[in-house]
Amino acid sequence: MKVRGVIFDLGSTLMYFDGDWDDVIGRGVASMADFFDRKRVNLDREALAETFIAERRAGREVAYRSHQEVTCPESLRATLEKIEAPPGAFGLVGEAVRAYFGPEEADWKAYPGAKDVLKHLFRAGYRLGLLSNATDDPFIQRLVNRLGLRPWLSPAFSSAGLGLRKPLREPMDLILARWNLPPESVVVVGDTLNADILGAHNAGMRGILVTADEASSNHEHREAIIPDATIAALGELPGLIEGDGFGNSLDIS
Repeated sequence: MKVRGVIFDLGSTLMYFDGDWDDVIGRGVASMADFFDRKRVNLDREALAETFIAERRAGREVAYRSHQEVTCPESLRATLEKIEAPPGAFGLVGEAVRAYFGPEEADWKAYPGAKDVLKHLFRAGYRLGLLSNATDDPFIQRLVNRLGLRPWLSPAFSSAGLGLRKPLREPMDLILARWNLPPESVVVVGDTLNADILGAHNAGMRGILVTADEASSNHEHREAIIPDATIAALGELPGLIEGDGFGNSLDIS
């Protein structure tokens, strides 16, 4: 069936991380602690950092197993409880999370040509949307705005906003219902086999793997999860889905 809609992943698909993860996490936790200091909330900075990082790690493990998102605000609330923070700290969770993500937010960049691809497909009449596994929906929405992607993506969903993670089909089904399109007419484009490609297949869609900055976890799933097509860069996408041969497990990497 002819492609009529495209659901994009965000990280390592439309944008890339241009930083050092250990450094950005350290700066993020320091930024969050500084925020609490400015608000005159007395916290043990070392306990805050250690407990929050541990809660984030544990939350990711739970989310990967259950496909139910554990959000960053949930991890921070659990942290504040464990370090016996004063009651006033709990009312500042949203602002503190934004402070935490500040350093990371600055290190995400749109891939060269990403906006050109979106613009081309949008003008060609395709429905375009976003579904990102992420622990904070406001963070994702700010990135979509800052990187200039908003004009072409509707809806722009995150697992933090929906509560459910890829590869569950339910988040995909929400986009299909909004677009009123059959799954056979929609493709999912992303960098992970066990989230993007499997999620597409679970929902009856086709999945296109982008290998420009491929997820390291993919080597565990290569034999079990086979994309319908593979592209080395996002710029190859329009030629693939606009061609007559798509759907025959094309590999143009």
